[in-house]
Amino acid sequence: MKTLKFKTSAMCSGCVANIGKSLNEIAKPEQWSIDLSSKEKVLTIETDKEPEEIIRLIEKAGYKASQL
Repeated sequence: MKTLKFKTSAMCSGCVANIGKSLNEIAKPEQWSIDLSSKEKVLTIETDKEPEEIIRLIEKAGYKASQL
């Protein structure tokens, strides 16, 4: 497993919940978090998936993401 970080367009806990529905398809809830207090709303996730797949899942939820 590797730890990946992404800048996201999440703005609130509701956004995190929506993104979480997609992320929970590939990771347990305790394997990811979004820091809403950071300027870039950083998602940190422990996964063996490729960064492109994580970005695709975030976009599927209706948000933007880019790898840091």
